[in-house]
Amino acid sequence: MWYIVLTRNTPGKEAAMREKQEVHVKWLEEQHRAGRLLFSGPTTDRGGGVYIMLASSLQEAERVAAEDPHHASGLRRMEILEWRAHRAFGLAGPTIEDIEQMARQK
Repeated sequence: MWYIVLTRNTPGKEAAMREKQEVHVKWLEEQHRAGRLLFSGPTTDRGGGVYIMLASSLQEAERVAAEDPHHASGLRRMEILEWRAHRAFGLAGPTIEDIEQMARQK
């Protein structure tokens, strides 16, 4: 199942967030390499970010997202939405099942 992880900065913690940015980016890269994240990036208002996660359950998605250094240290708060993706890359592109299989191939 796919999950949308919405993450928003905790006000007043900007300096601490900059200090943790490198470990946050490293964590994201590890999740992408493991096939858990399809997309990740900041929102254009720079008030947080979004990532699209592949997980076996909501509990797994919550556990993995809670390991993000920004969440674990209280620098950001998160909301996770279960997402039933139906289409990817237009009608002639790969199916959602194809993308899930590619993600799991690591």
